[in-house]
Amino acid sequence: MINLTIGQSGHGSRLDRLLRKRLPLLSLSAVYGLIRRGSVRVDGRKVKQDHRLSEGEQLEIDVDESEFSEQERPQNALIKLTKTEFFKRNFHVLFEDPSVLVCNKPAGLVVHPGSGHRHSDNLIDLAAAYILSTRDSLSPDPPVLMHRLDRDTSGVILLAKNTGIARRLHEEMRAGRFKKQYAAVAHNRPPEFEGTVTLGMRRNDRSRTGMKMSVSEDGEGLAASSTSYKIAEYRNDMSRLEILLHTGKTHQIRVHLAHLKSPVLGDERYGDRRLDNLFFASSQLPRRLYLHAHKLSFPHPKTGKTMTVTAPVPKEFGPALG
Repeated sequence: MINLTIGQSGHGSRLDRLLRKRLPLLSLSAVYGLIRRGSVRVDGRKVKQDHRLSEGEQLEIDVDESEFSEQERPQNALIKLTKTEFFKRNFHVLFEDPSVLVCNKPAGLVVHPGSGHRHSDNLIDLAAAYILSTRDSLSPDPPVLMHRLDRDTSGVILLAKNTGIARRLHEEMRAGRFKKQYAAVAHNRPPEFEGTVTLGMRRNDRSRTGMKMSVSEDGEGLAASSTSYKIAEYRNDMSRLEILLHTGKTHQIRVHLAHLKSPVLGDERYGDRRLDNLFFASSQLPRRLYLHAHKLSFPHPKTGKTMTVTAPVPKEFGPALG
C-alpha cells in the first residue's frame, strides 16, 4: 500500500494523469482498473478517474511499493527534449511571461500523455522541458494546461507556470471571462450567414470509431452547448468560418457544424468521408482537420488586464476554398 500526500505541484491534477506519472510500469488500462476497483482512494473514499486533486488530500494506492515512482519525471531527461528535432518542429511560443506560457500547437500533437502517447510526444512534456531549460535551477512545479485542443486541431493553447496561477485562471474561466475564437474550413454552407447553434450534448462511447458526442435539439437532460459562427468566405461549395465558443464541450465545434450539414474539412470522426475523399483526391493540400484555435482572450492572472494572443491561420486554409 502506497500513502501519498498531495503537495502544491499536484494540486489541480487529474487523478488518472498523476497515477500515470507515479506508476510508470503500469499500462493505462491497469491504472484505470485500479481506480474502478476502488484500489485508489482519496481521503478514504473511492473517486472517479477525472477527480481533480487538491493540496493536502491523502492518496492511498493498493500496489506494491516497487511500482511507485517518487519522482514524476527525471527533470534532466526532460531538458534534453529541447535538443530534439521533434521539439523544434512542434513547440512554438506565442507569448511568455513569469506567469503564463501561450503556445501555437500544431495539428497532430496531443496535449497530454495518454494511451499510445507515453514518451514525451505531447505538448505538456514539451512545455515542461522548455520551462526547465530556461530556469537557473530545476523546479518541481510543472506547467498546467488551462484548456484542451483535440489532437488534430491547431492553434492557441494556454498554460499556467504554477498551480497558484492555474487556480486564478480557473476562476476567471468559470466566470466566463475567457474568449475563444476559431477558424475553420467546412463543406457546404451553413443555413444562415451568421448564427448561433445551441444543443444538448452527451458522450456516446458505443461508436465504432471511439468516443463520440451526440446531440439533441431539445437538450433535455443533456449538457448545454453553444457556438456562434459567421461565414467569412464561400466558394466552390466550401465555407471559411469564424467561430466563437460560448461553452467548451468535447468536440463541440465539430459536432455543431456536422449538425448544420456543414462538417469541418478533414474531420474523420464527424465529417463527410465522401466529400473529403473527393476534395483531397483533387488537391495538393495536406490531409488534416481544418480547424484552428485562432485567438484567445483572457484576464492576466497578475494584472487583470485582458490579453489577446493570436496564432496565424495556417497557410493551407486559404487555398482550401479553391
